Amino acid sequence: MRFRPGTLVVHLLLLGGGLVMAFPFYWMLATSLKSPQEALQAKPIWVPERMKPANWLKAARLGDSPLWGGLAPGKSVELVFPGREGHPPRALVPRTPGAFFDPRADGTRVEAAYREGAWRVRLTNTTEEAFRFLPLVVLWPKEVPLEAPLPPDAIRSQGEYWRLEWVNAVPGALGYVLHNYLEAWHAAPWGRYFFNSFFTALTQVAVGLFLAALAAFALARIPFPGKEAVFVLILATMMVPGEVLLIPNYVLLARLGWLDTYYALIVPWLASVFGIFLLRQFYLSLPQDLFDAARIDGAGYLTQLFRIALPLSLPGLVSYGIFTFLGAYNALLWPLIVTQSPEMRTVQLGLQAFVSEAGSDYGALMAASTFVILPVILGYFFAQRQFIQGIARSGLK
Repeated sequence: MRFRPGTLVVHLLLLGGGLVMAFPFYWMLATSLKSPQEALQAKPIWVPERMKPANWLKAARLGDSPLWGGLAPGKSVELVFPGREGHPPRALVPRTPGAFFDPRADGTRVEAAYREGAWRVRLTNTTEEAFRFLPLVVLWPKEVPLEAPLPPDAIRSQGEYWRLEWVNAVPGALGYVLHNYLEAWHAAPWGRYFFNSFFTALTQVAVGLFLAALAAFALARIPFPGKEAVFVLILATMMVPGEVLLIPNYVLLARLGWLDTYYALIVPWLASVFGIFLLRQFYLSLPQDLFDAARIDGAGYLTQLFRIALPLSLPGLVSYGIFTFLGAYNALLWPLIVTQSPEMRTVQLGLQAFVSEAGSDYGALMAASTFVILPVILGYFFAQRQFIQGIARSGLK
């Protein structure tokens, strides 16, 4: 087999391009697994503590369930800190800021004792409520070497002590790794947000495909006076910036009483000039002999469309469907303008609201961003072949 330097260069370029494209996704994924202190470090942390298998085994021993942890009523968990006996550490369950009563802080008995060459911090749930997570703060003397049972989520200096903080002292293996994801999911009604986004996006895809298929077939295969002028006029509308239409569309929807409804999210974007152009290019690439034979057999234009054009234009339909879905799913400005109630928010609005509520907790923010973008990535992989064929056959550059 002959060695071809050009082939090696191509493969190296593809590998380098793939790494460059994959780096932002890895950084987002890695940040979604970081503790709050790790996410704020100036020095990049490529492998967070929650990604290390050795810590998964440690977390599995803490909590009632090896996978999801937690602390049931009357149950106890013990954290072991190997070290010499000396000045005793102090442990406490922090209270939620501004809360008059915190069941975790007020209902957890904390005991610290030295036995068998280690300090043992015992947490006991004295309430009748099961704790899904249990934060813990340990003040550890600086003169005593530290060997924590689980890497703390934050370490701060506090006088003569190291202040060790865990956002969850009873995590379990999966609860430890996926802590930011669990917190991000419980921070907002994401189920409702996902329903709104998928409903509006899929409706735009279905109705938009039908309308674009009809218009494109008429412009490609049905002769009528002024057809080229109509096509040029339709293409000219693509030069109008979408921002120019925001106010007219808003005024029209307000007069129709459609604000803060699914009509406002869907109807203004059903007709797509890009979809008409894309499908027209596909119809023009089909052999004319197919349509002539169909006309000889007595097939009308609608029969030619649904029996010949659409089945042969599947890559174009998939490509247009992907573009439409992405545009609707990632829309932020328009849903922000036409919706007011939380029940009508989409995932992008939910993510925006989460940013203001999360503050500097970049781990939770990246976790929310990860499960928001995950459906798009999965959809692309499933439709990747048709998408590439659609771009290749449509004549787009």
